[in-house]
Amino acid sequence: MSDQSRKINEEGHSHGEPGKRLEKRIPPILTAAQLRKKKEKRIMILMIALAAVMVIAAVAVVLVNRWVKKPTIPTPPGPGQSQGVEQSPSPDATPEPTLGFEAVEPKVGGERKSEDIFTVLIFGSDVASGLTDTMMVATYDVTNQRATVMSLPRDTLINSSAKPGIDAKKLNAVYNVYGKGDSGVEALKTEVSELVGFVPDFYVRIDWELVGEMVDAIGGVWFDNPYHMEYYDPAQDLEIYQEQGYRQMMGRDAMMIVRWRHNNPGVPIKPGSTVTSVGDLERLNVQHAFLKAVLKQTLQIQNLFRIGQLIDLFNSRVESDLDVEEMLWFAQSAVFGGLQVDDVEFCTMPNALGSYGVAGQSRSFVYPLQNELLTLINEKLNPYVEQVTIRQLDLMSPAGDGSLRSSTGRLAEPSLGYPPVADTPEPAESGPLESGEPSESDPVTSGEPSGGGPGPDGTAQPDQPGQPADPDPVETIPGWLLPQNNASDPGGDTAGMDWGYTTD
Repeated sequence: MSDQSRKINEEGHSHGEPGKRLEKRIPPILTAAQLRKKKEKRIMILMIALAAVMVIAAVAVVLVNRWVKKPTIPTPPGPGQSQGVEQSPSPDATPEPTLGFEAVEPKVGGERKSEDIFTVLIFGSDVASGLTDTMMVATYDVTNQRATVMSLPRDTLINSSAKPGIDAKKLNAVYNVYGKGDSGVEALKTEVSELVGFVPDFYVRIDWELVGEMVDAIGGVWFDNPYHMEYYDPAQDLEIYQEQGYRQMMGRDAMMIVRWRHNNPGVPIKPGSTVTSVGDLERLNVQHAFLKAVLKQTLQIQNLFRIGQLIDLFNSRVESDLDVEEMLWFAQSAVFGGLQVDDVEFCTMPNALGSYGVAGQSRSFVYPLQNELLTLINEKLNPYVEQVTIRQLDLMSPAGDGSLRSSTGRLAEPSLGYPPVADTPEPAESGPLESGEPSESDPVTSGEPSGGGPGPDGTAQPDQPGQPADPDPVETIPGWLLPQNNASDPGGDTAGMDWGYTTD
């Protein structure tokens, strides 16, 4: 074939589409030098990327190390030293009655369960009333990366003489009664120590606006809202509307969730229901679930790059004896230490509901369940090796006759040790007593033992002579109040116990 014919034949084949497609699919054959050069280019790109990551990480570490500081745990008061502010005298200015010995032992202290374990009192106060609607005791074990947060119901009854009246003896009134500020904080820490057996290392008072602003700062939170929330109150400039269900929530949604108490009349909390509100304890459960969702999002490592914004939030919305640098040390320890949301347990102080009559009206309150509370404290909250016992606590509870009592055997306001006086109508005139009805001179008998209740000075009194001996005697400590079964309330904890005074 001539050169001209070969050229025409090659041009004809070059116009065929299949030939072109096959030609494109064939990878170019590279020489060894070209392959080495391509590999070096890929390695260089990878090294540049790694270097960029390392630079960013180094900057983050430098910034974090510059802005963090490990907290120094304050030395707790020793035996005989003050645990906080002194209780003010009762209204009649007479000395507070005692049992003649130190019934309440010093709070636990000494060796800690792990190298870095810290306790914090967290509370938020209402701007209008000054009452602390939210109070929590948190224990964070940095060594083992575990944390427990126990909520204290706001209506928890305390043994206080700071101000007369049953309403002033609720835990949420302490901060306000003692004038807020440092005095209010110290008083609240002291009262909380009577409930948990140790003085919290630090405190954090938050403005609840922090929750909303923090949620915005971390880019929102996914949360499964358990209730339909709808409440409007123009007087408080309060508007809450949240649909039930799972969705992403921003700061404004967060504030509605944590402030919600109940719906407007006629607005059910769930479809097909007539219920329009939940109790305080269920409200705490909703808050716990939401805070857990916030914590899960906050623990993402990318939030360390928002450290400047978080510092501004803490400076404007938080009051604490912890520096911002110390708070950020906790955050760094949680993120780099691998703390997961499942490692944080939210719970509520074991409790029951009680009431006390005042001027013909019933005042409700919450009181601790002693046995369950002690177990929770020692297993989850107590940072010390020494175990908390009932002697480190001052727990209030109702007696079977409607009076109030303390596990210490003394009442800061002795009048609460008497059964409330009920208004009774004047008896109508009647004829002679019917057969079988006792006369005024007849002795009144009952299955209840006499005595054993608080006396005029607020201390428990010994049982009256003639009472049957205890069929199952218990070894007692002279002068100490020991629990005895109360048949009128066999199913309770502290509610089902009578504190019998012993003189042996």
